[in-house]
Amino acid sequence: MINFFRKIRRKLADDNQFFKYSRYAIGEIVLVVIGILLALQINNWNEDYKESQAIKNVLYEIREDLIQDKAELERNIELSTQDFEAQQRIINVLETNSSFNENIRSDLGRIHLARNVFSVSKGYDLLKELNLGTLKDKELRILLTQYYERDIVWVHREFEDDKLEFENFWLPYVRMHFKEWVFGDYAIPHDYSQILNDQTLLTATKMNSNNLNNTINAYQSALSTAIKLINRIPE
Repeated sequence: MINFFRKIRRKLADDNQFFKYSRYAIGEIVLVVIGILLALQINNWNEDYKESQAIKNVLYEIREDLIQDKAELERNIELSTQDFEAQQRIINVLETNSSFNENIRSDLGRIHLARNVFSVSKGYDLLKELNLGTLKDKELRILLTQYYERDIVWVHREFEDDKLEFENFWLPYVRMHFKEWVFGDYAIPHDYSQILNDQTLLTATKMNSNNLNNTINAYQSALSTAIKLINRIPE
């Protein structure tokens, strides 16, 4: 048997077939390895493409959410600015003991209000599920975090403060001192002279005016970031 294998080895060596077979075998192994690597690379490309498409779709949804938020913030800035101006006029009336008129009735309907902003965060929530770190645009990541984790949080915190004053001070005060009151429209007191000389109302209105100014600042900060994001995210 040993002699048999020796004869085969000698024949292969004589015919140089051993090296031919070796090169062929090595070539086959190399082709198999290349095939595996290509398959892995194609799979990676497919996964990257799926991830890229998912992020693209989520960013589109975020942009649509931001457009809604922008409109909501602009509306609240306009209304809250008008509320703030009404509060300043009421403060002036209380400080100067001015006579009652229709403008005061309208302004009394706009003080101590709490206006909520209904922000939409469905797209951002989806992005967090995908992992925010998969978003390669660093500046966009920073802006998104700033808007959803800081600006909108600030807006809602200010609303909660306004709501607390509205529910704990203003509504009980309205029930006691006004015969008619319509949110954001008008208010008619039972006795105008009584509220005109009410130092508690004056102090509370001054405090609420400061809080409302902070709320408007929060709206404006959120609006500024929302506009930056809308302009940065492709349509």
